[in-house]
Amino acid sequence: MIDPSRTHNPDVGYYRITAERRFNYLQRDPDHTIRVVWQALPVACPMCGADTGLTLVLERSAQPVVEVLCPARHEWSEHLIDPGHFTAWADMRWTTPNWDMFWIVEAGFGEEPLPPIDLVEEVPKAARIVTKILVREAKKRVRRQVRRRVRKVKKKALNVAYSPVAALIRTAWAMQAGVPQEEPAPAEEKGKQAPGPKIPSLAKYRAAYGMPAPAKGPACLVCEDKGRIVAPGLDIRCTECEGPAAAALAAAERKAARARAGGRTPAGSKARPGREEAAAGAGRPAAGNSRPDSGLTRSDA
Repeated sequence: MIDPSRTHNPDVGYYRITAERRFNYLQRDPDHTIRVVWQALPVACPMCGADTGLTLVLERSAQPVVEVLCPARHEWSEHLIDPGHFTAWADMRWTTPNWDMFWIVEAGFGEEPLPPIDLVEEVPKAARIVTKILVREAKKRVRRQVRRRVRKVKKKALNVAYSPVAALIRTAWAMQAGVPQEEPAPAEEKGKQAPGPKIPSLAKYRAAYGMPAPAKGPACLVCEDKGRIVAPGLDIRCTECEGPAAAALAAAERKAARARAGGRTPAGSKARPGREEAAAGAGRPAAGNSRPDSGLTRSDA
């Protein structure tokens, strides 16, 4: 009689195995007399014919025969199963294997292996399962982000809505405690510095200390606004500028055009004349000239 409360314990010689698939035992093929050939035959219940879900029990100290229990609670002694083969197969499965008895596994003894995976059917099924899981996780992430943003908006709305109430309660507590109320500091805009003292320009500093304005350099660096290049044994006209006379004529023409326009600066003319032009228009020699007629030579006459 198989004890249902007893578990598998090979250390004391008690073997208890439940096979979900068919369990095969080995039997010598009688058709081969010269060469030994083993046949793997399934164990089946002699009363109901069940061959799956069988429980096989062997206790070496009490019984030398393997007892079998089917799912319909039919129990019988299976003399076709070799106890040595059964214990060797159980040791290979759970404890230290005996490699000398590995041939029984190759011959087909024990529980049948799992059937091969049908890739045509299993791969699309696994892909559908993985896709459902990924879509579910993506929806969870989207819902989590939406809930977080909605929570922030609600919190901000509540803060704005209850800010007058909080200010009123704060004022009431201050009045009750006798704490003088402080005027709130003006809120500074984000990214702007606090207003400070206005620093005057450098021109105002020069005017306050009576310092002269820095003299500007000549407009033409070749002749230094003289109109001619004069050197020992050399007296030629400068081709990089128009000279003081032409600048004076241009200033006079702009002044006449401004007078004709009624005091408005005509389009395309300068708003303010240059330093040499202003000097020429006022009847004074331009900067860098020692005499009014220094720009004219005997060759020009």
